[in-house]
Parts: sequence; structure tokens; C-alpha cells
Amino acid sequence: MSKIQHPTDLFAKYSTLLISSLNLNLQNLLLPEPQTLDKYSRSGAYKLTCPDCNKAYVGQTGKSFTQRFKKHKNVFISTRNTSNYAKHALEHTHPFGPIHETMQILQYQGKGTHLNTIERNFIYKDFSNNNHLNDEFNLTPNKIFDALLKPH
Repeated sequence: MSKIQHPTDLFAKYSTLLISSLNLNLQNLLLPEPQTLDKYSRSGAYKLTCPDCNKAYVGQTGKSFTQRFKKHKNVFISTRNTSNYAKHALEHTHPFGPIHETMQILQYQGKGTHLNTIERNFIYKDFSNNNHLNDEFNLTPNKIFDALLKPH
């Protein structure tokens, strides 16, 4: 016949496990997330700037900035015309440049409609400066972006 345990006996048996589990969960909730050392390992909106003429291409990626940069560079190496930035560098015999000199992170953001809006805002801003390599047909007038860009 099994002996009925008192509830405090059960707690004593599992308390160490319970407390260490609780501590780990509290640490995860309260301590800041460790910072990634490589700023190019995240996703979001970016700008590629030509080192020779300062023309710029604004884009976005749901993957890492490093992966997206490599795709642009592979297009440049293979001389395909699927990247406006690579196409510009090839047509004008400008250098492609390394990631830390060419790519500027505009904003960190996961893939989705918010990132689409962020990208469009930065493209719109570059169009107003006439310093862009993005396709013009992708941009329509936007009163909200106009209001944001007006000096106050």
C-alpha cells in the first residue's frame, strides 16, 4: 500500500527544479536581449550608395543584410541586370565596394507591410533629392511622405 504524501513533501521534492526553472524564465523576461555584434545580421531597409558618384539604391530584405548584399554583388559579378545598383555600377564602370562602405542600414524591421512602407518612404525621400537608382514607375505621389519631408 502506498503512503499518501503531504503536499509540502511534494513541494520539497520538486522545489529546486521549480525555482531554477522560474529563475531562467524571469531572466529571459527581465534581462535585455544580448546584442548582435554584426549589425548586418538582421533584416530591414537599407541603402546602397555608389562610392564614385553617390547615387543610391534603397531596398529592403526579410533576410539578413549580408545575404541581400551578396545577392547584389553576385548580380554585379555575373553581369545580369536584375539589380539596379549592380546595373549602375556595371554601366558606369564604378566599383561595387565592400559592405561596410557601400551599405547603410536605414531601419531594422522584420518582413511585412510595415517594412514595405518604410522602404517606400526612404525611396520617396531619395526621389525628392534626385539621387536615386530605384525605378521611377514604382513611386506614386504620397501626401503623408510629402508632409514628413517638409521642413518644419
